Amino acid sequence: TKIQDAVVKLLKAYEDKGFYLVKIEPLIEDIKKDESVRVKFIITESDKVKVKKITFIGNKNLKDSFLKNDPRFFTKEAGLFSFISSSGSYKQEAFDNDIQVLRFLYWNLGYLQVKIDRPLVTVTPDKKSIYVTYYIDEGEQYSVGEVDFAGDLLFPKSELYEATKIKDNGIFSVEVMRRDITDLQAKYGDLGYAFANVIPRYNFHEKEKKVDLVFEFDKGQKVYFGEITVTGNSKTRDKVVRREMKIEEGELYNETRKRQSLENIQRLGFFDEVNFKTNTPPEHPNTLNIEIVVKERNTGQIQLTAAYGSTQGFSLGGSVIQNNFRGMGQALEARVNASKNQQDYKLSLTDPYFNDTLWSAGFDVFYLDSRERINYDLKKVGGNVRFGHPVYGDYTRAYVRYKLDKTDLYANQYTDPLIFPLETARGVTSSVTLTLEYDTRNDRMFPSKGIYTDVAYERAGLGGDLRYQEFSSRFRFFVNPFWDVVWRNNLSYSNIQPLDEGGTVPFSELYQMGGPYTLRGYGASTVGKRTFSQSRYNAIGTNDGNPFYNANLAANSAERTKASNLIVGGTKQALFQTELQFPMIKEAGLSGVFFYDVGQAYDEINSSNLLSDVGMGFRWMSPLGLLRFEWGWPLQTDDYNSNGVNFEFSIGPPF
Repeated sequence: TKIQDAVVKLLKAYEDKGFYLVKIEPLIEDIKKDESVRVKFIITESDKVKVKKITFIGNKNLKDSFLKNDPRFFTKEAGLFSFISSSGSYKQEAFDNDIQVLRFLYWNLGYLQVKIDRPLVTVTPDKKSIYVTYYIDEGEQYSVGEVDFAGDLLFPKSELYEATKIKDNGIFSVEVMRRDITDLQAKYGDLGYAFANVIPRYNFHEKEKKVDLVFEFDKGQKVYFGEITVTGNSKTRDKVVRREMKIEEGELYNETRKRQSLENIQRLGFFDEVNFKTNTPPEHPNTLNIEIVVKERNTGQIQLTAAYGSTQGFSLGGSVIQNNFRGMGQALEARVNASKNQQDYKLSLTDPYFNDTLWSAGFDVFYLDSRERINYDLKKVGGNVRFGHPVYGDYTRAYVRYKLDKTDLYANQYTDPLIFPLETARGVTSSVTLTLEYDTRNDRMFPSKGIYTDVAYERAGLGGDLRYQEFSSRFRFFVNPFWDVVWRNNLSYSNIQPLDEGGTVPFSELYQMGGPYTLRGYGASTVGKRTFSQSRYNAIGTNDGNPFYNANLAANSAERTKASNLIVGGTKQALFQTELQFPMIKEAGLSGVFFYDVGQAYDEINSSNLLSDVGMGFRWMSPLGLLRFEWGWPLQTDDYNSNGVNFEFSIGPPF
């Protein structure tokens, strides 16, 4: 018996790898008669079997593509990338799951009497491919009739009726009905009835093709939370998990706050899996113990960052990130980015529950040596400290930040001192920023659902040399319309103005756009307000060894004027980005994206000076992070931006 069990396990191991037609024969040889034997497994391997084609017969209303392309349907036809993904794999035991998926798809569209037989599997003569055929009897489509409630009713029927969605669905859908049952159980759960049972009763009307539905309630008894424990957290301290809880030991059961507790723990980003396991002690039937079982992920990473743009060239850097520093939920980051035009260093630490209070606290120190803006060189060194506190509910926080930095500007061969008076932008900046933030994203790094929005006001002039004020706001929302498709949107606006009447904003703080995080169809820092430089105009036409002389431009007044308009930047910036990301090879972490950007950086922004682009690309979730390869095409051109494609390579999400 044990030998036969071993054969079954070996066959299963082969089938899991796609080798379906393997033969295994056990051979038993005596070593010492009646005392010991030698067991040999004679294995005849075959080529890996792939699913060549899946056929549905009898499906008049639902198309083949709708049925076979559902992500829950395990068996897939072999494709071009089958050697990377699991598409085309054949597993006998997967058919039971696939049949349930097909039935569920029909039930969700009102075909409640659908019949689906086990598939017919045919092997090709070369034993390398198989054909799978499903026979389907769809039956009639049913719509929703009357909806009623019975049993232990703790709410008025009108209130229960308003809580259900199936009444408005038209076609009877099992998925909608299940969500209604979950919502109705949650209403009872919020009153302490943790084991409330909602049983759907059906009444079919064959002639009208309608189904009357009665939700029958059995409320059970009230339950109280018992012992709450945390397991699986070898690194993360218990208090990091417990402080996200909205329930306490000994209080009356509440389903909504229990769900919120689970969501809050998942949002931390420290765990791959979070599960609430419940049990009721036999001696206390009205007590519900909760075991929070977590599976920790690696929250520390050494990351290589790289970027390439058609304009700014190649840059390379790295960072050390620990999002759960010391197991206390603190975020520590040390970053270095370097390119031919820029050196950027930063050290940051944030504690979301400073000293075990609701206050968050953090600091940054940074150093920047940049030649990204061609008309002058910049060095900046400084730091900031910040504090935050919830102001309303779980999703809204207020922050205050104090920043102190010193800016040094240096002339280079391209500097026009009339347009860029360096002394007006040099000096110490001492500023305070107030921020109000609202965040319901389901994942702070790679969200697929939720909203993030903030408004901020910075006032620079609390001492120091530079005086200005800046208002900025961002609104981002993320939608998962179906399957693993994600629709992302980002709308932002910024406005910087002098603090004193008649004053000026330091030109180094003005807005410029273009590149992988703003207008992706335009090169970095190529979009923004420009100012005519008379000295540049003269230099282009003067052949005295200066670097700007150009004989062709000197003879063409229009082109000479164009080359003399230098980008300075605007006091206002508006940007809208939308993109649709979809999986290409899910198992390999490869996805595609289509995007559209529109925006401008100017002193006054209106429809006449907006620039926009469309583009496409692909992204790979690699061990180094999210690699982005994107091509953008400008939809509008001006004298300084061509209609050619702009390629950007970078690491990390666009917003």
